[in-house]
Amino acid sequence: MGKFLARLAELERELRGRHPHPLVGPPSLHAGVLRGGTAPSVYAASSKLTIERRMIPGETRSKVVEEIAGIIEELTRSEAGFRATHRLALAREPFEVSREAAIVGCVARAVEAELGTPARYGGQTPWMDSALLAAAGVETVVIGPAGAGAHAAEEWVDVESVVQLARVLVRAVMDYCA
Repeated sequence: MGKFLARLAELERELRGRHPHPLVGPPSLHAGVLRGGTAPSVYAASSKLTIERRMIPGETRSKVVEEIAGIIEELTRSEAGFRATHRLALAREPFEVSREAAIVGCVARAVEAELGTPARYGGQTPWMDSALLAAAGVETVVIGPAGAGAHAAEEWVDVESVVQLARVLVRAVMDYCA
């Protein structure tokens, strides 16, 4: 497993060096869960690794699977006794919306009207339901309140920003549905 983890670290460095998406940056991966072994002084007879690989717009599931399969194939050829299998447990397509989309314009106008400042455009790599909605043909934009610590032990949101967001959403919906 050590050599596989080393190759995975090389792949992570290579991913970070790829041409970044203008809003979300380069793709990434990390070894999220590793289980195996029976004692500190005993080589593990087997282990199981769960990898999270965040795709950016333009990447495909097949390419991601091919990257991991390539590491396994190379180690199987070069390392005596190395055996591994892989399977894709879950894949979610990346989400991207055009700045020209009607919903983006409605939300941007609502932000400016309610907050008095131009909307800021950005991106994030965490997967959200927006990708499912967009794939179904529903114009989608991601917007949220101010806060930090998503999925952490201390996750918080600024209450006033929730109130502001509610006003922005009402205004955006009224504009979009007009």
